[in-house]
Amino acid sequence: MTEDMTTITDPFDRKHYHHWIEDRVRFSDLDPLGHVNNNAISQYFENARALFYMRLTPLWPRGDKLFVLARVEVNYRHELHMPAHLKIGTGVRKIGTTSLTLTNVLYSDRVGIAYGQSVSVLIDKKKRRPVPIDDELRSLIQDILDTPNDE
Repeated sequence: MTEDMTTITDPFDRKHYHHWIEDRVRFSDLDPLGHVNNNAISQYFENARALFYMRLTPLWPRGDKLFVLARVEVNYRHELHMPAHLKIGTGVRKIGTTSLTLTNVLYSDRVGIAYGQSVSVLIDKKKRRPVPIDDELRSLIQDILDTPNDE
């Protein structure tokens, strides 16, 4: 759980991802050349992260704590066009004191399109300051990791 994306030999290996969602390419995702815009891929990953957080706690983002994005990296491997059915995976790479490092992967028709990594920091919404990830939240994350891959 503490490995970094740089140590994963194959970021498209589905075993690294424990939470999966499905999506589709929308016309608004396209650039003038008809490719899916790089920003749209970041949005697919953002939606997958949000649904992962909701899986951790149904109150997210309405509770008193919130994960906020501190860093994001996306690596592109193949072009993507419309129409396309998408599968987006989310995995946990590291649980820090106040941060959570997640990885994402994007598939279309079983072809790996892109992968990425993000670091989010847990903050107190009123104080707007980082707070430690408590044992209860760590346990919820571990429960997801201990569950068979839900793809």
